[in-house]
Amino acid sequence: MVVCGVTRLPDSLASGAHDVLVVGGGIVGACAARDAARRGLRVALIERQDFGGGISWNSLKIVHGGLRSLQRLDVRQARAFVRERRAWLRIAPHLVEPISFVVPTRGAGSESAQLMRAALALNDLVSRDRNAGLLPSRRIPPGRVLSRAQLRALLPGHFEEYSGGALVHDAQLYSAERLVYAVLADAERAGATIVSYAEAVAPLRAKGSLAGVIAEDRLTGERCEVRAPLIVNAAGAAAAGVANLLTGREGAAPPMAGIALNLMLAGDGLTMGFTLRAPLGDGARRLFVVPWRGRTLVGTAHYECARAPQSEAELEPYIERFVREVAIAWPARAVTRESVLLVHAGMQPSAHGSEDAVAHGPPEHRIIDHARMGVPQLLTAIGPKLTMARAIAEQLTDAAIVRLGRAPVPCDTESVPLASAPAEDIPAVVARASAKHGATLPGDVIAHLVRTYGDGEPYDSIVQLVRDEPALGARVHAESPVIVAQLRHAARFERAMSADDILVRRTELGATACVSPAARSTAQREIVLASAARAAGRGDQELRADSLPGARGSRIL
Repeated sequence: MVVCGVTRLPDSLASGAHDVLVVGGGIVGACAARDAARRGLRVALIERQDFGGGISWNSLKIVHGGLRSLQRLDVRQARAFVRERRAWLRIAPHLVEPISFVVPTRGAGSESAQLMRAALALNDLVSRDRNAGLLPSRRIPPGRVLSRAQLRALLPGHFEEYSGGALVHDAQLYSAERLVYAVLADAERAGATIVSYAEAVAPLRAKGSLAGVIAEDRLTGERCEVRAPLIVNAAGAAAAGVANLLTGREGAAPPMAGIALNLMLAGDGLTMGFTLRAPLGDGARRLFVVPWRGRTLVGTAHYECARAPQSEAELEPYIERFVREVAIAWPARAVTRESVLLVHAGMQPSAHGSEDAVAHGPPEHRIIDHARMGVPQLLTAIGPKLTMARAIAEQLTDAAIVRLGRAPVPCDTESVPLASAPAEDIPAVVARASAKHGATLPGDVIAHLVRTYGDGEPYDSIVQLVRDEPALGARVHAESPVIVAQLRHAARFERAMSADDILVRRTELGATACVSPAARSTAQREIVLASAARAAGRGDQELRADSLPGARGSRIL
């Protein structure tokens, strides 16, 4: 069958030469594919929808450094978060950067300056190596206590009733969507076969044992056998269903029984984030207010939810509940349902109704070895935090190497930058690009392109598209630096199969609530043009050389 001028599924998927099959193309699956491929395993990855369209898209954009773990005196977990935040700042400096928060203080209880001073001291001790190997602009400063005057100077008009605050520092994503794509692209460079819109619909068995899956192309109905002696289930919210399918039994993995919500509001001109104290029974919990890409994000709410909402109407009560909480915690902002531009919602693990689940979010990640169920060919990852995705992948690959009987190979994904990561510090790269291309594109667009793609390819190809056809340099939306050339590049070279693939996951128009009817029309036109070019037999060289190896206009990255 043919879709967008391409016969599916790719021969490489059914070649039978895979060591590991990863089911799920979110951040955990992407990291697992990259790690396993870099350690010499033959890897295939299938994703039933578009890459990064599930839990990975639902994010407050924070790469946590463990301060909240220290509230529970969990030093081991805090150290793990410090390590992973440092890893992301090191390997993806164009997509991850420091951000500052203010935690207001008052009184002598849980909000006291004395308590925060002790917490900051402990945090600095636990994170003493937080900046090892980082570029100067990506280093995390130490925290400090603020006086009342300093608090008011940093956040005028907020927290007038507080006596001071604490300035703490963490990291923030420039784009969760591009991070997933960049990791997947690196996995392919290392030899992995990466395919979207391919769903595991049945187990494949040989001699009574799990030997792979039957994969179905969700756009054509085409099926093929994907064989691998080990399967990594990284399907996010669908992980329980995949585990049940492949083991042949119910309850093989815990279902996602919690829902996480983050709200997007219009920008407030903030230069740093802060925390809000939201009522919770007889106590309270902290919410984070985060400036991001000209918007304001508020989150994260975690509620018990027996199953994923099947419609907007089923989701709406959770949204309204969270809006009410935010309105109480932040009365000066007067948040209403109508002021919410976008809701990020996704299913996540819960702590089965405990107060801890509501106060502190989902539990720590888990890796389930299904050998105890008689299915040693399957590992399932249950991981609620994007921050920990690389670490989860390292543990999965370690287990895979042992299960496959291979010689140990050290993991290097903590220190080896993504191929798209510039070698120079990001401000220097942006300055150099602006000096070189300032006559072609505005400064904010150039900075955005560097932050999105790094330097080199595909940045150079996108700039060349604008030079060849200046109309492609037009903004897609007045409030966004995304330009039409990015939509064309996504349609032709990033395997976008629909307008939503472009708007929501190849660019950040969707994530910043900048999808207009005109933007959708433009994206759809680029999909049609790319499809027509392929149907006419035009190869990648005629469209423009792809920056990734081996891809020929298919849904392989």
